[in-house]
Amino acid sequence: MLKKIIVKSLIFFCKIFSKNDKKIVYHSFPDFSDNSFAMFIYVIENHKEFKNIWLVDNDSYRKDFLNLISNYTDSLNFEIIKKKSLKGFYSYFTANIIFHTHGLYNILGLIDGQKKVNLWHGMPIKCIGHLDKSNNNKVQPSNFHTATSKFYQKIISKAFGVSTDRVLVVGQVRNDFLLDSKFSIHQLYTDKNEYKKTVLWMPTYRKSIIGDIRADGEVKGENDFFNTTSLKIINKLFKEHNSICYVKLHPMDYRNADFFKHFSNIRFIDNFLLERKGLNMYSLFDSVDVLLTDFSSVYIDFLILNRPIGFVFSDYEVFKSSRGFLFSDPIKYMPGEIITTLPKLEAYLLDIFNSNKDLYVKKRNAVKKEFHKYENNFSKFLFKQINDEI
Repeated sequence: MLKKIIVKSLIFFCKIFSKNDKKIVYHSFPDFSDNSFAMFIYVIENHKEFKNIWLVDNDSYRKDFLNLISNYTDSLNFEIIKKKSLKGFYSYFTANIIFHTHGLYNILGLIDGQKKVNLWHGMPIKCIGHLDKSNNNKVQPSNFHTATSKFYQKIISKAFGVSTDRVLVVGQVRNDFLLDSKFSIHQLYTDKNEYKKTVLWMPTYRKSIIGDIRADGEVKGENDFFNTTSLKIINKLFKEHNSICYVKLHPMDYRNADFFKHFSNIRFIDNFLLERKGLNMYSLFDSVDVLLTDFSSVYIDFLILNRPIGFVFSDYEVFKSSRGFLFSDPIKYMPGEIITTLPKLEAYLLDIFNSNKDLYVKKRNAVKKEFHKYENNFSKFLFKQINDEI
């Protein structure tokens, strides 16, 4: 009862104030990341007539946020405000456009005269939204959603319960960073060594303790690629071939970089490290030779770079029965080696180190054609379409 009274009071409050046609509010999880950050950088660089406000969950990292922003733009046309504050509510209520990745003030529903745009955080292969049987009551209400192609437009439409005309086929705006060679992943550890191969490993989480708290799949014992025994073997292989592997943990993973033992040629990355260094993960991809992943949507973005991808997982059936997949046969859409055991991973890495053969170019191109309509200017396309709708 009290909750309903608070919501009604907030809705009444928001109606008192008129919308500012040139005010945009941004939010993401984690703060200053993903698609929202890419959109933010595009707007303040190219549309200086707009007032830009970022609503943060944690204001104590303001110094890190400012450092990150300064690495991508010289513009000061923005304000950082704590989300859970009167000023944060006011900014949200009076903004004309809202860009978010995981929802923002969902309890308020949609506000008349406002354009709330769900940029999400990747084109999925896992079940999401209304298609996720364990989570379909937590779907964020938005006026618009984005997709990378007609193929995904239909999926996003069903996942969020909106008509296809509300799903804009513009791509993932964070992919504007993909071809940016200004930064290198080696900057994260201030490493100036020259490596034969640089591998980025980005697994999705199996257990989360923040955000959408859940457990999917099951990885343990000899099937755990990240136990100490497996990591020692993998590290030895990278060291022998003068190569390096960076493991980027999912923001919702219960583990962070401190969870793992230090290895000479395997380095763990989490969002805390990225924040300290003032770097966006996607702007580091161009310095990577090979991507390793599992059921993460990151490989769909990585297709744009047209580089080798290895799919590393040992819990396909368990994951399928718990979280579930959008496709009856997701492996059909995985254009790379399927790696289910440690020996198979060793063999794959040896091929990468010792051969320049790329056996999956044709399949990658076929999947990319299905998944991507555009390969650049994503933020520009989206901003134009949103403003055409106003």
